[in-house]
Amino acid sequence: MPTFNMFLEITDAQYVDAYKIWVCFNNGECRIFDFATIIEKYPVFEPLKDIGLLKEFRITDTLEWLNGKIDVAPEYLYEHGVVSYPNKETELGSVADEDIQYATDKD
Repeated sequence: MPTFNMFLEITDAQYVDAYKIWVCFNNGECRIFDFATIIEKYPVFEPLKDIGLLKEFRITDTLEWLNGKIDVAPEYLYEHGVVSYPNKETELGSVADEDIQYATDKD
């Protein structure tokens, strides 16, 4: 398990496809996390089976849905996500721009 010299926070995120969201952290690293596994494993995430709702995340220091009723620790996303490039265009270049939902609500 990695050690962190700071509190890990999410700084950017985009919906990719299916149940995958691309996430960048305040340490400069990025991951792609597939929510399909936790949706099936943990009942609290079951509402996210609805792709429309999954796309409606908000970035705080983590990702949250439904005004904070559902959220996931940034450390969990970091530890269980697939390493990705910090440059979203490099990693997501095969995804059409109109298919990507950018998260812009950073309260």
